[in-house]
Amino acid sequence: MKSSRQAIGRNFALPDNYDTFVSFPSGKGKGGYSGVSVYTKVTPRKAEEGLTGLLQPKPPLDSSERISNVYPHAHEIKLMADMEGNVPLTLDALDAEGRGLVLDFGLFVLINVYCPNLASEERMAFKMNYHYLLQERVRQLIEVDLREVIVVGDINVTATPDDHCDGHLPSNEATFWDDPHRKWFHEWLYPQGPMHDAIRSFWPDRKAMYTCLSFVCAKTPRH
Repeated sequence: MKSSRQAIGRNFALPDNYDTFVSFPSGKGKGGYSGVSVYTKVTPRKAEEGLTGLLQPKPPLDSSERISNVYPHAHEIKLMADMEGNVPLTLDALDAEGRGLVLDFGLFVLINVYCPNLASEERMAFKMNYHYLLQERVRQLIEVDLREVIVVGDINVTATPDDHCDGHLPSNEATFWDDPHRKWFHEWLYPQGPMHDAIRSFWPDRKAMYTCLSFVCAKTPRH
């Protein structure tokens, strides 16, 4: 949801019969840059902003209001170094762009994310480290808190060549798995990893069902 707190009116923020949860980017000049929201008719038991557990309301949540027993820490994750060779010592910056919400619905925990895109090579480390943070938060929820987890939103990664309109072009197919974010996503999904692609679980062989479109190359109108 690319908007700012100031730009959202009451009717949009609090529609009738819905509970609303919104995360906005906190950095200066980031208004309308990124952000996520959840509108639900089922009131969650608990809700948190961000993936790190560092973003807190005022007054902050107490232990009984927290979703997780543990939270990710930078020194516990194998993070990618940036182009200058620097590895983040904290996870604060990854949660500063309003990209994550975590809601506890009892039967499952819902994580809604807008993962960073790859606007430039300089952005690669930030993108990959956000993926690693997401993966670690999910792992802790599953293995430590013993929870079922559903991840929704914009992962900003194509899982397989079948999911991209240009995926099977010879120039792309030969190097598809060379991209580190695609390799990461492929290994996070079943059968390599713990997460199941809900769409492909129902339609594993369906063609032209793209989760990622290159609209610059699209020849047909969008509907």
